[in-house]
Amino acid sequence: MHRAVFIDRDGVICRNRNDHVKSWREFVFIPGALEAMARLASLDLHIVIITNQAAINRGLISTAVVEDIHARMVRAIEAAGGRVDQVVYCPHRPDENCSCRKPRPGCC
Repeated sequence: MHRAVFIDRDGVICRNRNDHVKSWREFVFIPGALEAMARLASLDLHIVIITNQAAINRGLISTAVVEDIHARMVRAIEAAGGRVDQVVYCPHRPDENCSCRKPRPGCC
């Protein structure tokens, strides 16, 4: 079994926004996040970024845009010497009571 680290996106990798990150232009790395991701890359860990993205099911953003933001985030992390093995997101609103919304175990 491979060891893994699960890292929340909003508030850990990028700045949290009350109105959701809806574009790459609104995505702002938290100071030190890229450097921390580069340090993690040297460890024997499966690196997973997890995030709740209820803005999808609220109709504020499409799945394609979220996936584009994640692809750009991963490229920026890799350019800084980091690595991301997987990005997992939940598109559901809290009131939908799904099993994949963190911190529920279905997210992982």
